Amino acid sequence: MMAGPGDEIVTAEGRGRGGLRASHAEREQVAGVLRAAVVQGRLAEDELAARVDRVYTSRTYAELAEVIADIPTALTGARSPRPPWRATKRAWWFEYAAFLPGIVAIILLPGGPRTTIWTLIILASVVYPVFWGLGVFKMAVTRRVKPSGEQPSPLPSSADREPGPPLAGQAQPAGWHHAQQVTAALKAALAQGRLTEDELNARAAQVSASRSRTELAALTADLPADLAARLPTARDARTGACASIAAASMLAALLLWQPDDSLAFVLALFSAATVLVAPPITVGLMVDARHQKRTGGQLRLGPTPSAGE
Repeated sequence: MMAGPGDEIVTAEGRGRGGLRASHAEREQVAGVLRAAVVQGRLAEDELAARVDRVYTSRTYAELAEVIADIPTALTGARSPRPPWRATKRAWWFEYAAFLPGIVAIILLPGGPRTTIWTLIILASVVYPVFWGLGVFKMAVTRRVKPSGEQPSPLPSSADREPGPPLAGQAQPAGWHHAQQVTAALKAALAQGRLTEDELNARAAQVSASRSRTELAALTADLPADLAARLPTARDARTGACASIAAASMLAALLLWQPDDSLAFVLALFSAATVLVAPPITVGLMVDARHQKRTGGQLRLGPTPSAGE
């Protein structure tokens, strides 16, 4: 049994996505779905123009979902649930757990004739647990303060608010950097077609008047999270590849030249560390950039799930 059109919209709204603003690119994707439906015989030619007009006047994901509700393609979300920097972060954690403690242990290794391989092993047995413990502590703290991802409900303005005790969440005052983040998100929403010029100006005026983080969050409650966040690109992967090649070339030149001075030793140590660290990070950047190119900024449209799924 197939899920009905209303079920798809209710599901989207239940996830808190139905009220989020849609972008120009997302409207274009839904318009493309309608054109494909005409080719497949699911829509008549005279229906296409009317529905495309509705697409370009739609403001939210729920409104877009209504336009294609009777077409076997479901509006399932604004972005892929996969974090955009997932592969890169995993590569960083691998480097942190495997290579970085060893590099630090080698740097801290005392010189002299009494230094042996056992000295390095003993030093590494101390450095590695320290780094791993700090990593576990950081992960625990990060998970504890990680936001739930739910969008707060818009608050009434200070002029409309009844006198009385402050609303919940207003105990946290808004800092300058919080206002800058909201302003950047609003500008990104304008560039993507999620807001109009008038809406941007109205919300920007409210940013300066907001006194708490909750009031600022209400200004972006109908926008996707991390709207102004930097996303991985192919240029990042190329930069990592160039850094790896340059470090390997420098290390090879130093090994062939064999200069006997402290600067050459520092350069060799830095190049060796880069050769160890950069390639895994570059691979992570390549994976993230490829995933972002396929799915970033686009609606995920797929077959309508069956009721039993």
